[in-house]
Amino acid sequence: MKYIGMDVHRASTDVVVLNERGREILHRKVETLGPALVELIKSIPGEKRVTLEESQLADVVTRALRPYVVEIIRSQPQHNRLISRSENKDDYPDAYRLAQLLYLGQLKAVHHPDMLYQQLREAVRAYWHSSWELTRAKNQLKAFFLYHGIAYEKEEIYAARHREKFREVLRQKKANCELAECLWWKMDQAREMKARVVRLLRQASQPVRPAVRRLESIPGIGLIGASTLVAYLEDGWRFHNKRQSWQYASLGVRRHKSDGKGTEGASRQGNRYLKNVLLTAAISVHVSRRETALRRLWTRDVEAGKDPRRVRRTVGRKILAVAQHLLRSQQEYQDELMTLGK
Repeated sequence: MKYIGMDVHRASTDVVVLNERGREILHRKVETLGPALVELIKSIPGEKRVTLEESQLADVVTRALRPYVVEIIRSQPQHNRLISRSENKDDYPDAYRLAQLLYLGQLKAVHHPDMLYQQLREAVRAYWHSSWELTRAKNQLKAFFLYHGIAYEKEEIYAARHREKFREVLRQKKANCELAECLWWKMDQAREMKARVVRLLRQASQPVRPAVRRLESIPGIGLIGASTLVAYLEDGWRFHNKRQSWQYASLGVRRHKSDGKGTEGASRQGNRYLKNVLLTAAISVHVSRRETALRRLWTRDVEAGKDPRRVRRTVGRKILAVAQHLLRSQQEYQDELMTLGK
């Protein structure tokens, strides 16, 4: 068995090969996007395992090399501390350390879904980014009017029908009207982009529409939330248990302890798209007039004196566990079957 570490860059790739004893037997620098990399891998005799760090180029390199190797691992860069924390960091040392970690079995592979879920993820990410861009554009517009001391109703400055009124106010205050027009234009463009992405998301979710519809039956979850959950939970079996899914969704617990002493707190790492969906759904459950088991869970914990921020995360975890169960069982949400625990 040969263990191959690859430090991939746009123009070139450093390739280091270790034998079955963990000794280096080959180092080459070859062109990344072309036949040279494939020819080098094909020229190495015997069975081969390959690793490279996850990057923009990782997918195209993986697809090119997969027919010629036993296994190819796209590793998680954040977990490769032997590389990221090294004081001797360069292309060749990085490739060599990747080969070492592969030989030692100390790599954390990045999960890659089927193309169906991959396309849905792309649409989900595009939606969230377009949504944040629209929010940013609106905040810039509000800040401009506040800077000039112009009062407005919540939605007035966004609507086209009120703009002439605000143009007159800006002229009276001798403000930069051209800049205001630019900010309105930017907001309109962001709004149009978000609408287009929503249509694309609907199209991308059609192949998994039954799963999306099941998750839409959960209180607080709509089309966007359901699509996001399906994109990352897939068929519900990606994670072995709910605690793994909580950690992935940034709803787990962060611990720094030694000898029984230390601190605990909310996780700061994980999938921000899932976290946003789940915490938003928890708030929707709380403010909704519909009496559900999830709303009773919120009320019970708040009345017990728990911090509302902690309760919000608890409800978010419950929603994620329910979503995982519904995807596995292929059933819709039934409020009467909910158990709230202690």
